[in-house]
Amino acid sequence: MDVFVPYSWLHFLALALCALAIAAPAILGRALRKDREVWLRRALAVLAVAYWFAYNMWWNWHGIDLRAGLPLQICDFNGPMAPLALLTGWRWARATLYFWTAALTLQAFLQPALTAGPSLLVFWAFWAAHTIIAACAVYDIAVLGFRPSWRDLGRALIATAVYGALVLPVDLRLGADYGFIGNPPANIKIPSFVAALGPWPLRAVILAALVPFGFVVVLLPWRIATRRSTSRSCGDYNPRQDATDTDCPRRPPLS
Repeated sequence: MDVFVPYSWLHFLALALCALAIAAPAILGRALRKDREVWLRRALAVLAVAYWFAYNMWWNWHGIDLRAGLPLQICDFNGPMAPLALLTGWRWARATLYFWTAALTLQAFLQPALTAGPSLLVFWAFWAAHTIIAACAVYDIAVLGFRPSWRDLGRALIATAVYGALVLPVDLRLGADYGFIGNPPANIKIPSFVAALGPWPLRAVILAALVPFGFVVVLLPWRIATRRSTSRSCGDYNPRQDATDTDCPRRPPLS
């Protein structure tokens, strides 16, 4: 129980428990009246903020390891992004939360960079951190009705580029691997799925190319669903309908 092995029974059990924890706030939020739902949303946001601070304080309680202890991983940025999106409704935050969670944080569930088992606190801290982020993203979709657009894709790409521009100089300066785009020394373990991309700087270039591709992949299902919904709603044309209130193409008046 001291060691975590990816794709073991323990991994699948952890995924099942995390899925339940992610879905629970959204299910409850959809069942509540609007006034009560606001309180649930705020409570989820407060939990996310409190956990982010508690996790980083605990991780660095005995001193900060500059190569591994700074809150500079993408999920460290996504942690406060989640409550910001829920509390403010700011479109940039909601877009960034969705794309970072669906394309990047999801990888922590599928390919966890984790070696500690459930007898160690870091095991529970790892899953809890990513579960809270995912719960906020799912809540924004299922309860608040967020639907990503192509403009949201652009917002997320800009946010990701800014993140990379901030983190890469830190990686090179400290010999760290924040964002998995650095060139750390041999004594710092690189996740196997990152190491498989080749030596640095090739793997950083490949990762930079894979991110936009991943963002498009998690956007397309929503755009396809929106197009189909729009096609159905445009079947019965109302000439009095304001073109600004619909995505339907405006038809010329009949002569």
